[in-house]
Amino acid sequence: MNHEQIEGFAALFSAVPRLTEIEVRSDGVSLRLRRSAPPLPVALVATEMAPRATIPPVPFSSLVVTAEHVGVVQLAPVTVGERVKAGQVLAQIDTMRLLSACKAPVAGKLVSLLVEEGQPVEYGQPLFEIMPEEK
Repeated sequence: MNHEQIEGFAALFSAVPRLTEIEVRSDGVSLRLRRSAPPLPVALVATEMAPRATIPPVPFSSLVVTAEHVGVVQLAPVTVGERVKAGQVLAQIDTMRLLSACKAPVAGKLVSLLVEEGQPVEYGQPLFEIMPEEK
């Protein structure tokens, strides 16, 4: 019995879930595959499942907007406490004279500015903190 034959028997065994045991003997070599217990039918599993517990809503927490590029920050005219819209430009990052917009991913209240105008930033550096609006 070679490696390919053994893989074939293992594939057959895993493809047929009702099969609980298989034994093959060839040239003095014996291969036995056995499941400890047959799998439960899908209908039986569905009826035996415990009911889902209701999960209380999680209070919103602030969302930190990070830099997607390395460069120098040019802040848009936004102030802490101001309501921002999803997609609103909060700043631009100047990378070798190529400007990339940094937008608010969600609507909400601007909680804090974590950088200053003209400050160099790195990829992944926190720039703003937004408290998303509850829906």
